[in-house]
Amino acid sequence: MQEMQTTLPVGSIVGDRYQIEALLGRGGFGAVYLVRDLRVRQNVFALKEIIDPDQRGRRHFTLEAEFLKRADHPSLPRVYRVFDNPAQNRVYMLMDYIEGVNLERLRRERPGQRLPLDEVLTLIQPVVEAIAYLHAQTPPIIHRDIKPSNIIAPTSGGPTVLVDLGIAKEFDQDATTTAIRHVSPGYGAPEQYSTGTNARTDIYGLGATIYTLLTGMVPIDAFFRLTQHLSKNADPLTPVKQLVPDIPDHVSAALERALALENDERFATVRDFWQALQIDRLDTFPKQAVASAGEVGRAVPSEKEGPAHVPAVSRSRSHGGWAALFLLLLLALGVGFASALLLFPGLHGQPVRSSTATVAVGPATHTASPRPSPSPQPTRTLSPTTTSAPATVFPSLAPAYSGTIHDNNGNIDTSMSLTGIVQQQQHIQGNFVVSPPLSGNGPFTGSVTTGGLVQFTIHSSEASAPLYFSGTVQKDGNISGTYCSLDAKGHCNPAVGGYGSWLVQPVGAGSI
Repeated sequence: MQEMQTTLPVGSIVGDRYQIEALLGRGGFGAVYLVRDLRVRQNVFALKEIIDPDQRGRRHFTLEAEFLKRADHPSLPRVYRVFDNPAQNRVYMLMDYIEGVNLERLRRERPGQRLPLDEVLTLIQPVVEAIAYLHAQTPPIIHRDIKPSNIIAPTSGGPTVLVDLGIAKEFDQDATTTAIRHVSPGYGAPEQYSTGTNARTDIYGLGATIYTLLTGMVPIDAFFRLTQHLSKNADPLTPVKQLVPDIPDHVSAALERALALENDERFATVRDFWQALQIDRLDTFPKQAVASAGEVGRAVPSEKEGPAHVPAVSRSRSHGGWAALFLLLLLALGVGFASALLLFPGLHGQPVRSSTATVAVGPATHTASPRPSPSPQPTRTLSPTTTSAPATVFPSLAPAYSGTIHDNNGNIDTSMSLTGIVQQQQHIQGNFVVSPPLSGNGPFTGSVTTGGLVQFTIHSSEASAPLYFSGTVQKDGNISGTYCSLDAKGHCNPAVGGYGSWLVQPVGAGSI
């Protein structure tokens, strides 16, 4: 398994003109640096790097660059150059440096790890504009990885910025693919695990993002919800209104529709979704993103040419027939579906580098960034508001569990345990231990829902990538489910580790 390669030291010169001043973040396949242009020293940029990319990785990197080079919107980062270093087998993308904090980190710093409704809507409005802008391109551009960690609130007080189009694609309504795509657990729509994404796929991701920011809980993964639906069980996704009673009914209903499993049951456009969230507010969906783009200037290097756009309204197509789709998915995954067990990507059979990513947080492709503007912008003060604590009851987990784990990659069965579990409402933490020949011991953090869904991520110094576990608390107190390895973007990806299933039961006092 490939190890994390050495990042470039501060002071290095890249592309004969960009000097590295700081490391902004890194993942399993590269890093992001703060660089200064030696030819125009007042200009600083973010330099995104991919190390030793294969053909697919290079294609995705180039695709992201082409999207952003064509884009002209204040809530999307601008790309200025793409170049490579064949001698070191690295590819680079020079883009806007956006100083700020991503919304995942922002919410985790707040009480209950959630934000009040007015603040969420204020932060999300520029993102809605950016998504509408992408969908209005010819052909439409589908982001496919909308989540809080991919939205940055600039310290300058400017509009939030939607970043990381690494798995974006241009929508072709006549094309169909059965390839399993990388998906961020909790934020990916059901169709991202199988065939056909369109504009409504982004509506699901946006809905999941707002859900998380309002409740402090990542939505239950769409694939698990789908298995429950096909098994004639109730949808395990808890409505926002039940988690935060102060949320207005129309907001909870709009999020429920945005997170519908059936593609054609969601809102047709992001404009429709935003209007449904705005029923009791004076402002409605902002004017077309193309118009707003001209209201915010930014410094552009002389080598950058202005892109031309021909906006067009896209029409999404619906996707029904979940039973047939699910069978295709199981064939693609190469695993069996039995009862309520969800076989999903997971564990590592060899020691590797350390990682500290969590299930909801992707790599720091843009951890910061001042965006130049010709005129000063007023700083938006985001004051937390007081809301009453939700009157919800979460299952009480035992202090420790023990059981078995199965790794599909190596067809390995061994023992595992969860110990030192500490629970505060829905939030849980503890330690994960697995027996040889598997590895991945380390602390975990996660959550449990009122419906008994348990989700947690393991940060192990023994594993090449974080491990994401999802399971359900049974009536007898046992917990069973599936697990996967998360790649540098926070997506379940068997190629970076493994996947399989697990079953544990409580031990000692304090059982469920």
